[in-house]
Amino acid sequence: MQHILVTGGNGFIGSHLVDALAAAGYHVMVLDLFPRTNEGMPEGVQFVQGSLQDLHTVRRLLEDHRIELVYHTAWANIHETALKDPLGDIQTNVAASLTLLTACRDTAVKRVVYLSSGGTIYGVPHEFPTREDHPTNPINAYGITKLMVEKYLNMFYHLYGLEYTILRPSVPYGPRQNPYRHQGVVSVFINRALRNEPVTVFGDGQIVRDYFYIDDLIKALLTTKDLTFTPSLTTFNVGGMRPYTLNDLIVEIESVLGVKMNVNYEQQRKFDVPYLLLDTKAAQSDLNWSPAVSLEEGIRRTAEWQEKWIDREQQ
Repeated sequence: MQHILVTGGNGFIGSHLVDALAAAGYHVMVLDLFPRTNEGMPEGVQFVQGSLQDLHTVRRLLEDHRIELVYHTAWANIHETALKDPLGDIQTNVAASLTLLTACRDTAVKRVVYLSSGGTIYGVPHEFPTREDHPTNPINAYGITKLMVEKYLNMFYHLYGLEYTILRPSVPYGPRQNPYRHQGVVSVFINRALRNEPVTVFGDGQIVRDYFYIDDLIKALLTTKDLTFTPSLTTFNVGGMRPYTLNDLIVEIESVLGVKMNVNYEQQRKFDVPYLLLDTKAAQSDLNWSPAVSLEEGIRRTAEWQEKWIDREQQ
């Protein structure tokens, strides 16, 4: 497949994916509400500024550029904002995704690769590591809407033959992730440490996550491009090498950066899953994928990028 659309292609994950696809020689289109602000767009990549909710724009883009594969990474909300306005979350994410799938159905698109959420889809897991066939009982609005789009993908294949692949990532982090949002704890904590500012931990710091570096997520996304479609094998967990508590993460950041962090502990939030460790055996066997970047190395790379970003802000 030579003609590829990346929705949300100027965001944290989407921009890294676009760079990798462009470097591999693919014709890449980006549809995003906002232009890229962190670093320049690769040569040859075409950017259309617009909304997924505009069916006419999406259909014309797919037709005019003969798009065969769509990476759907666009998502308007994070956990907190989705909870504050669940109806708006449905309108801006689920309805927009349905517009995209409808346009894909009516054009030459052969497959949609969807970035779901391994961190919220399962709710509070009852088995660790958590496999893809674990019951899906999300405990926050973000996870519910992510799951809704998964179900619509299945429906569009069943009714119209539109192929799809779903990736459920745990907690990716790395350069270009906005450290001022209330999402992406690794990037937030690194930024605070570099600025000598306190960090807030909700609960006692024993929440567990399997953090993994952005390059490892992009590798997984790239493997789905040429995957032979099998209806019984559409969904893959991708995550880190091992679990870390928030307290472990703080220790790692302090060690890599050579700092002592000031930590404030506040009341646990009800929408936070207490333990997350994804079983990635399916991705290892069927995608030939496994994480390669250690947390220590990922922190170092992210801190190097953030130091340059902070310097630009202060100029």
